[in-house]
Amino acid sequence: MKLSPTHKFFSATAAVSVLLLTAACGSSSSDGGSTSPTSAATTDSSNGGSSSDATFKDGSYSGEASYANPGGVSKLKVALTLADSKITKIKVTPEATDPTSKGHQTDFAGGIAAETVGKRIDALNVSVVAGSSLTHLGFDKVIQQIEAEAKA
Repeated sequence: MKLSPTHKFFSATAAVSVLLLTAACGSSSSDGGSTSPTSAATTDSSNGGSSSDATFKDGSYSGEASYANPGGVSKLKVALTLADSKITKIKVTPEATDPTSKGHQTDFAGGIAAETVGKRIDALNVSVVAGSSLTHLGFDKVIQQIEAEAKA
């Protein structure tokens, strides 16, 4: 297919816009412990007090949640292990059916352990991981479910 010069210009402009937006979304500040410029996970103490007062039962937990994204609605599963209220092991299983969403979930799944293992479950504030800027919406829902289930 041959594109006219006008179409080429608009295609190039759109591509540059997407790249700039993606770069802006992926440049969130990190907690200092991550070396990846496209990952951000911080501890959250904005809940009016120290979150370290809560205790959670040791054990293995899992859950599933859905979230909206440009490809539609995607699901993802999370399985994790808690010890002393901290995440010691985590696995995210992508369940998106849209190829783009599945790719983002796969990238997120590959980077989430580095952002969460060793941290308190109630202090997580995960946003962009491996360039995936919306997958955390489903992840956060599952973490809330697991927190409720694991509260001692």
